[in-house]
Amino acid sequence: MSNIPTFYRIFFLYIDPLICLSGVYIFFFDHATYLASGVPHTLSGYTIDSLSQHLLRALGSYSLCILAIQLLLLHRYSEVKIWRIVQFGLLLVDLGLLQSIQAADGFRDPSNWTSGDWTNNGILIAVAMIRSAFLLTVRTPLLLRDQSGGLSREEDRGSK
Repeated sequence: MSNIPTFYRIFFLYIDPLICLSGVYIFFFDHATYLASGVPHTLSGYTIDSLSQHLLRALGSYSLCILAIQLLLLHRYSEVKIWRIVQFGLLLVDLGLLQSIQAADGFRDPSNWTSGDWTNNGILIAVAMIRSAFLLTVRTPLLLRDQSGGLSREEDRGSK
């Protein structure tokens, strides 16, 4: 794992899967919480009918797949190229979620956000920014490694 900067390694191996696991739980077992906190407030007044239950469980299944990739693939392989492929795919999911939120209520005006919107949108935006930083090889002093274990410029770009 020495090829992945410590910040990203900790975030993608432990924090991000916990966020995903909470989504899996909510999609399968706590639909009311999802409607209260995970759906834009302009849509959250709807009741949970059988179609909604089906769709939420389907989202839970997709989330289980993402969780398996995070836990099994990233914990097993430390190659930067594999990590970049996984994070690019997950960034596409994040961007799709952000687009769906924006389409539902134009979330660009935070003054109208509820506490659930702040939590959901804040986490989603933060995770998308961290994924983007990893893909763009952003290296702040917090992310820099010592000379013996850091990524070279070419390794950091994913080439060998």
